[in-house]
Amino acid sequence: MMFLEIFLFSLLGILLGVILGLLPGLHLNNILPLFLSLTFLIPNPHYLAVFIVSTAISQVFTSFLPSIFLGAPDGDSNSLSILPGHKLLLQGRGYEAIHLTVVGGMAALLLSIIVILFFGNYLTSLYHFTRPYVQYALIAVVLFMVFSEKHFKKILSAGLIIFLSGLLGVLVLNSSIVSQQNALFPTFAGLFAISTLLTSITEKSKIPKQQVDSKLQASRFDMTKSIAFGVIAGILVGLLPAVGVSQAATFMQYLGGLGEARTFLITLSGINTANEVISLNSLYLISNPRSGASVAIERILPDIGFNDMLLFIGVILLSSGIVVPVTLYLGKVIPNILVRFNYTFLSLAVISFLLIMIIISTGFPGLMIAFTSTAIGLSCAYLGVRRSNCMGVLLLPSILFFTGLNPLILTILRI
Repeated sequence: MMFLEIFLFSLLGILLGVILGLLPGLHLNNILPLFLSLTFLIPNPHYLAVFIVSTAISQVFTSFLPSIFLGAPDGDSNSLSILPGHKLLLQGRGYEAIHLTVVGGMAALLLSIIVILFFGNYLTSLYHFTRPYVQYALIAVVLFMVFSEKHFKKILSAGLIIFLSGLLGVLVLNSSIVSQQNALFPTFAGLFAISTLLTSITEKSKIPKQQVDSKLQASRFDMTKSIAFGVIAGILVGLLPAVGVSQAATFMQYLGGLGEARTFLITLSGINTANEVISLNSLYLISNPRSGASVAIERILPDIGFNDMLLFIGVILLSSGIVVPVTLYLGKVIPNILVRFNYTFLSLAVISFLLIMIIISTGFPGLMIAFTSTAIGLSCAYLGVRRSNCMGVLLLPSILFFTGLNPLILTILRI
C-alpha cells in the first residue's frame, strides 16, 4: 500500500465525516451500502476500509455540533447531549460545550488505543465475563432513575415516563412499521430534540451572545473522573451486544454522579469515541463486528490481522488529529451565526428540518413515532421530572433482551 493513497482516502473520509456530522439524521450506516457497491472501482480494499474508518471517527466528533447548537440529534449516540449542551448554549457557553466533547473524545480515543495495544488479549475474556450480568446493571439504573426523584409524586411520574418510553421502544424496535436501520431517529428526535425545542419556545428562550474562550469550567478531578468512566463504558459498549451509548451514558450518569452538564458531556463524548475505536477494531479483538462500519469492513477485508489493526489505529490518530481543530473552529463560527437569528424562528426551522428528514427516511409511520415520542418528552416538563427518564426507550428493551423475556412480551403484545 502507498502512504499517499492512504492519506488521500483518509482526507476524503474526514471530509465526508464532517459533512455527515453536520447534517442531523444522516449517518455513515445509511450510505455504507453505496460504498460497498463501488468496491470494484477501488483496486485495493484497504483503501476503502481506510475511507470508512476515517469517516466514522470524524463523524463522532462533529456530530455534537448540531446536537448542541441546534438541538438536533444524530441518533441515539449523542441525543443525551442535547439537554446539557442546550443548557450551556443558553448560558452563553456553547463553545465550551463543544470544547468539552473534544477533550473527552480525544482522551478516550488515546486511552482506548492504549487498551487495545496492551490489553487487547484480555478483551475477549471481559466480553464473556460481563455479558451475563448486563441486565442487573440496567435494572439498577432504572431503579436509580426512579428513586432519585425526591417526592413520591415525582417518583411515580418518573416510573410512568420510563414505562411509556420503554413500551414505545419495544414497539418500535420489534416491529416492521419502519426500517430498523432508521427506527431510532424519529424516536430520539421526538423524545429529546423536538420536545426540548418546543419547551424552549414556550419559555421564550433566546440564544445569548456566546463566550468564545478556551476556559473549561470543570475541575481536573471531575474531568479525569468523567474521562475514566467514559472509557470504561465505551469499551463495554464496543464489546457487548444490545447495549448502546445512551444506556451506558445513563448508567454512568447515576453510578458516577455525573449529572452536571459539563462532566456529563465529557463522559458521553468519551463513551462515543471509545465505543467507535473498539467497534472499528472488534473484528480483530473478538472476531465479531460491533457496528455498521465494522460490518462493512468485514465484507471488504474478511481476514483482519494485526497489521490491519495497526493501520486502522494509524488512520484513527490521523483523522482525529485533523478533525479536532476543524470541530473547534466550527464551534467558534457557528454560534456567531446563530445569535443573528430569532430563536423561535430558528427552533421552528430545526423542527421542520427534522420532520422533513423523518418523512424522507421513515415515511408517515416515522412521523407518527416522532409525534408520540414528542408527547412523552413534553410530559417530562409537564410532570417536572428529568427528560433523561425517556431513556427507558432503550433500557426496557435491553432488559427484556438480556433476561430472555423479549419473546414472551412480544407474544403478549402480538408483535
